[in-house]
Amino acid sequence: MPASKALDTLLELATDQRDAAAVALGKLNNAHQHSKQQLDALVTYREEYRRQLEASMAEGLSVASLDNYRRFLASLDAAIAHQCQSLDHSEQRVAGGKTQWQARQRRLQSYDVLATRRRDSAARAEAKSEQQTNDEYASRLGARGSR
Repeated sequence: MPASKALDTLLELATDQRDAAAVALGKLNNAHQHSKQQLDALVTYREEYRRQLEASMAEGLSVASLDNYRRFLASLDAAIAHQCQSLDHSEQRVAGGKTQWQARQRRLQSYDVLATRRRDSAARAEAKSEQQTNDEYASRLGARGSR
């Protein structure tokens, strides 16, 4: 396989890998946003429920009802703590996905630099060959004209 074909193949593979890493990173970002939205919803619900408890306490509340409110608030706090952990894990996965995408992008850029150098080298070689052909033609014309 000629070197240019091999480099073209590497460029194509690197592009595919970079694109796949970008898709994976997008999915990780979406999952992270979803996790964040769930946490925000839990925090908002807990705050509303706490306000509801305060309003009920101002009106008078039985011990059993107060205990139910407190247990439910404790379960909401546990759910919020769990969702915070989930959000932290999601952030780590996004960071890993970003690192992987960046590595794939750097590899693609390296191959692209090589391909650019190869094209430039081929263009210089072609220009040199064309210049030699022109020089030979001009020298032949000059030789004919001097006869």
